[in-house]
Amino acid sequence: MKTFKLYALQVIDGQGGKMEQHPIPFKDGLIINMENEDKTWFLDAVVSNEDAHFFEREQEAERHILVSVVITSKNNHPAVMITSIEAITELDQGKSVVLKGKIVSGRDDVLEDVFEDILAEGIERAGVVDEFKRRVEKLEAYSDKTIQEVYQDLKKDKNYHLL
Repeated sequence: MKTFKLYALQVIDGQGGKMEQHPIPFKDGLIINMENEDKTWFLDAVVSNEDAHFFEREQEAERHILVSVVITSKNNHPAVMITSIEAITELDQGKSVVLKGKIVSGRDDVLEDVFEDILAEGIERAGVVDEFKRRVEKLEAYSDKTIQEVYQDLKKDKNYHLL
């Protein structure tokens, strides 16, 4: 088991056909890799009572939540996780929200999308490496594309009930 500091948390909403990421401010947070066969992760974020209402509604509706998380440093690439709410606990100031999930997309998936696009565009062999490096510097656009694909795949999967 490994524990990391949670640096950023965003909820991914694909309603209406448009992918939106909503930042969730939190006072403190951590993420735990259980290092088990199921590749389970737990996230614990201390959020305001106002932001906790969103999670309480989703828990009541028994929906899964697709989230984007940044671990340890703002310089790390976000990972996308499909999560369920395990617990919401009242604290003196705010609430602790514990999510259980698994990573469904990370940096490698985004890099794969970059490479597939370069191949599909028929870029000459000599220019592939330079083009790959140029696009890797601008991963944000590819991250959005990858998140859209992941969301659509999970939405079709009968095991998950998303927003």
